[in-house]
Amino acid sequence: MPRSSARPAKPFSYQEPIAELLESWRLWLLGALIGALLAWGLYFIAPPDYRARATVVVDNNLEKAWKFFPDRQLFQFLQRETERLQELAWSDAVMQTVAASADGIDVEKLRQGILKLSQPSDGGWHFYADSSDKNAAQTLASSWARAFVDIARSAVEASPELEMARRDLDDLLLSASPNEQELQQLTQHIAELAEQTKGVSPFVELYVSQGEELPVERSVSLGTYLLIGSIVGALALPLWVILRPKADLLRK
Repeated sequence: MPRSSARPAKPFSYQEPIAELLESWRLWLLGALIGALLAWGLYFIAPPDYRARATVVVDNNLEKAWKFFPDRQLFQFLQRETERLQELAWSDAVMQTVAASADGIDVEKLRQGILKLSQPSDGGWHFYADSSDKNAAQTLASSWARAFVDIARSAVEASPELEMARRDLDDLLLSASPNEQELQQLTQHIAELAEQTKGVSPFVELYVSQGEELPVERSVSLGTYLLIGSIVGALALPLWVILRPKADLLRK
């Protein structure tokens, strides 16, 4: 019986496409260029919304409000006041005021992504608003910042019991020999009263620092579009070229 002269098929190696992919640096560059060009065109055909930014300065005056307390407790007081102010920023009263300044936008849409808040606890709080119209974005951001300051100021609540405990603490510390146990009990009592207080601390100061002629930019920059497009193109084109022959070979 004649021996077949056909050579056995060379087994398919999965390492060859990987090596070829790593060596195809021209495809990487070409894919990055094509991806960046497509992203550039997409940016100008369907640009992202405008984003305006208003700024409110928030000063908690911790050194006045919580004298003689250790840094750990000061951080807890600051976190609690920040959480209260953050809840006020998204409260119904503030959102309804902002919605009234814009036509056709309800509170639900504002909370679902049109408005964004960036707060560093103490310092400048940034109120962002996105819109396809530049002037509308500025109006929304400005209205949000001003409504927040107005509502926060009206929510200031001075607890008589807390203020009396503060005075007792001052008197105890000014005495000739303050009792350590009594001092600890009094500071613990003040911390508990602060937890129970619902309103904003009267020591918190707020004011709008940027409410007119607000800075406006696109919510996503052209550079971000180009970067993402070039990365996607640099990965997609070499993979498509390298993996197509492998698929054809596997079908044979």
